[in-house]
Amino acid sequence: MNGKRTVGAVAGALVAGLGLTAMMMAQEKKTQKASELTDLGRASAHRLGVHGIPTGKRPPDPRKQALVQGGHLLLSALAGIAYAAATDEDADVVPSGVAFGLAFYGVAHWLTGPLLGVKQPEWRSDGTTVGMHTANHVAFGLATAAGAKWASKVTA
Repeated sequence: MNGKRTVGAVAGALVAGLGLTAMMMAQEKKTQKASELTDLGRASAHRLGVHGIPTGKRPPDPRKQALVQGGHLLLSALAGIAYAAATDEDADVVPSGVAFGLAFYGVAHWLTGPLLGVKQPEWRSDGTTVGMHTANHVAFGLATAAGAKWASKVTA
């Protein structure tokens, strides 16, 4: 695994993760309702036995928001590493990014989240939610692939 390419994939994943985080936080501020990511963070904390995590539909306070979003960005970085490990340096951005984004979406929303009991199974979601999750993860995969490709060309 090429270290510079891996750093590029992580950078692309973090840029995408930050963009998605910003969108979710803006939506929370606008609606005064917790984002799906906040709900997922709360469910995960409860599942892990972390005490003091409030339930409800209000957005988290700034400290807890930092934990939720920090966890999301850590997952983004780990996904970037997975992309670099799962693809070769000759992978084209669009097909590999789309495939990776869809695979990540499938693993996260269709398998892992429901199996861990931290989110409802994706097949219970409405079409709008499935479409939004699909689009977000495809964009994430494309940004990750673009970061990896950019880093491998710049540092070659």
